[in-house]
Amino acid sequence: MDWKMHSKWWVIGAAAAVILINAWAIYNEHLFIPFFSVAAIIAYLLLFRVDLAMYLMAFSTPFSIGLDTEKVQFNISLPAELLMISLTFLFLARICYDLRFKKNVLKHPVTIAILCYLAWMFICCITSEIPLVSFKFWAAKIWFVCSSFFMVIHLMDKDRSRWITYFNCYAVALGCVVVITTIKNAQAGFGEHIAHWIMNPFYNDHTAYGAVLALFLPMTIGLLFLPETKRGMRVLYGILTAIFLLGTYLSFCRAAWLSLMGALGIWCVVKLRIKFSWFVAGVAVVGTLMFAFSDDILYRMSRNSQDSSTNLAEHLQSISNIKTDASNVERLNRWHAAFAMIEERPVMGWGPGCYQFCYAPYQDSRYHTIITTDFGDGGNAHSEYIGPTAETGFVGLFTVLALVVLVLYYGFRTYQRSRDKSVRRLSLAATLSLITYFIHGVMNNFLDTDKLSLPYWGLFALIVVLSAESESKEVRSLDASAPKGIAD
Repeated sequence: MDWKMHSKWWVIGAAAAVILINAWAIYNEHLFIPFFSVAAIIAYLLLFRVDLAMYLMAFSTPFSIGLDTEKVQFNISLPAELLMISLTFLFLARICYDLRFKKNVLKHPVTIAILCYLAWMFICCITSEIPLVSFKFWAAKIWFVCSSFFMVIHLMDKDRSRWITYFNCYAVALGCVVVITTIKNAQAGFGEHIAHWIMNPFYNDHTAYGAVLALFLPMTIGLLFLPETKRGMRVLYGILTAIFLLGTYLSFCRAAWLSLMGALGIWCVVKLRIKFSWFVAGVAVVGTLMFAFSDDILYRMSRNSQDSSTNLAEHLQSISNIKTDASNVERLNRWHAAFAMIEERPVMGWGPGCYQFCYAPYQDSRYHTIITTDFGDGGNAHSEYIGPTAETGFVGLFTVLALVVLVLYYGFRTYQRSRDKSVRRLSLAATLSLITYFIHGVMNNFLDTDKLSLPYWGLFALIVVLSAESESKEVRSLDASAPKGIAD
């Protein structure tokens, strides 16, 4: 007992000494000391407590700040992406040594689709217009997927509740960011244009900020009603839900609002037990009608002159304004340029990450706005579907759509077939969260950033594990109920 007490005080004393030394070093601008201390802590976690390293990665992501060094032209978000890279190297090292994935997880159609997605992207890097840019883009995608999908599956291997802890780490940090942003917004007077940049430096603009808030809302609501959630955690999820709703409204991100409405509509379809085939048929009919009357729709949109506004109704009405709303017209400019690029290179595309460096000559003067740049250095294609098509061709688009269709199929399949109430609610919440981003992805794309990639691929991991476990239980149940000769 005495030895344990002494060791405890030694640990406390050592921790206090490290904190004091680092505080002194930061005060005197000897930054190599805190850098070495952080590196030592990360190395210890990677070697002995990988679970804590992943929790730290999730918690630090909303607070991470981009570091762009012009000399090497490398943009990285610290400390989150540093942890992602470290976990990726650990994953690749251990997969060659002793890490074993369950066969039903490794052979899951969603996992196979992710590997095909990455493989085709690699092939397109070889034929890229700017190979260096493409290989850097592909490398970033690798560490996003390895750290936030494969390592999350490994984290959940023995205990599913670890995923909830992992999710909570990001959610609590995001809640802190929303509180900070809201306070800054209040001090600035809650202006609609202020809301476009007030979340800096944590999120680049209000669209990325709105997208992540919309993605988290179905999960916090789902966890709020999870049977095993304790009272204290229910209070936390209730507070986070309220904070995220307030943040979503004050973000003035129209795509985020629409994505939540879409997810709510899908939830109604599920709860009303409308057949999926009817739903698909309804979507097909609406799509056909929109295509048939596209000229009339565009004409009416061109007559809409309602700009963005702090008024909710007016702000939603401005979504269809392609006449004077600079954001909408510029998005059409990017899409028109992307379509021209796709027409020129429909199979292999221009290379992953190359759109923003190649789209300038393909812009149409009819869609030029005050935010248009002749140098084509204004960012990406503003679509998770059009952008990848321009960069990786129609095969690349097929891999993206395959991911969307498969994860939705297995998410809803698990919800419908599982007899475990917790599994049902988790799978439905995760699927609805992804739906918010799939809808948002029509108008924006953020999967080249750590802020959205971590929760996005983490939700994929949850659905794959829940689906694989549910399928295994179903097979065991059938074997147990079958006559002995048949079971054998």
